[in-house]
Amino acid sequence: MDKTLVVFTYAPAGLGHIRVANALIEAIPECLPYVSFSPSDTTTETMHRFSSINTFARRLMEFTQSGRAGYLYTKLYTKYLKTHTDDLLSQFIHLVLAQKFKPTKIVIIATHFGHAYQLGELKGQISRSLGAKVSLVVQVTDDSPQDIWYVDTADLIICPSSKTKRALLEFAKKEELSFVPIEVVPYPVSLDFARELAVAKVVNRSHQFDPSKNTPINIIIPVSGAAVGMDFFSHIIHVLHEKSPRFVFHIVCRRAPFTVIFLHKMLHRNYVRLYVSDGYRETVEMYKKVYEENVISAEITKPSEQAFKALLDVNSIGGSYLLLAEPVGRQEYDNIAFLRRHGYIETGSKSTRGWVLPHGSKASAELIWSLYNDGVLKEAFNIFVKKESSDEIGSDGARQFWNAVLGII
Repeated sequence: MDKTLVVFTYAPAGLGHIRVANALIEAIPECLPYVSFSPSDTTTETMHRFSSINTFARRLMEFTQSGRAGYLYTKLYTKYLKTHTDDLLSQFIHLVLAQKFKPTKIVIIATHFGHAYQLGELKGQISRSLGAKVSLVVQVTDDSPQDIWYVDTADLIICPSSKTKRALLEFAKKEELSFVPIEVVPYPVSLDFARELAVAKVVNRSHQFDPSKNTPINIIIPVSGAAVGMDFFSHIIHVLHEKSPRFVFHIVCRRAPFTVIFLHKMLHRNYVRLYVSDGYRETVEMYKKVYEENVISAEITKPSEQAFKALLDVNSIGGSYLLLAEPVGRQEYDNIAFLRRHGYIETGSKSTRGWVLPHGSKASAELIWSLYNDGVLKEAFNIFVKKESSDEIGSDGARQFWNAVLGII
């Protein structure tokens, strides 16, 4: 009888890859045992942070994400990944052998292309060493059709839109790469976020949006894994609370050398609630817990994977209004394009789920204040119409992911 083991692998390049992996874990069928594999990768972590906070490095990163530069970057970096697997093989085999049963099938779920290329290159060796069939599934974690997401050793690639699927297949055809099937599935958002709020909490969220009420306005601010925008957040928090004491801010942040000063500043503000953790995974869990234990009406955040909470209904736990900060990297611009394409942000309709903030903390604070004070958010909340589900839209993308994966097991 076949025994299948699912192995989730992700990289510490921001918190998004972990959030996506967690969403998929929440939805995994009970019949599938799983384990997580996250080998230390300080190089990826350092590069991610440096390219996020350093202006020159950020522009260089964006330059290498498209066009001829993007093509050359993909060729060079994929070759590097495939030839630098270090001791991944022994770590992976040790992990599998430590399980309580001997699998005959191993399904690797990768939410970062780095480990996907490396483990894809090792599939044959893993299979021979463990006597098991090995399959690799890649989940694209932004709606960004960057060439590097076409992992030619994968058995299945899952992405959030037909646009990204077409672009990846066109790239593969042009480069004469091995064919990999690509499925389009709504972005996998945590099923816990999709759960409906109790009636009293729906009313509470509505009152937060109402300028005539005195209900505290709960805004969550998740500080990214690269700790981007701390000065930006600090100024917005100060300006909004000066305009109204109703604003209460819930800051979720990982404790690190580069966040110490920011956390110290926030510690002395009585309108700020701090949720601090030492680890990446713990920070992700804390972020979800804040939503579950408070009625959050809005989130000030990067347009990374958190932006796909726009797919949720306004009456769900995670159905806050999304106030998206200035994009960093091509993938965040692409995510905004996805949301605009589907009418979730900044459309002629007032039934939206978010807004892209202008450049600068002062202008952003003024916009947020006007959205609340002028009743724009109240109206958007009251008239929001849930969109019909499709292969790109829906709150159950994590479940649909497994429907696609079960087809190859």
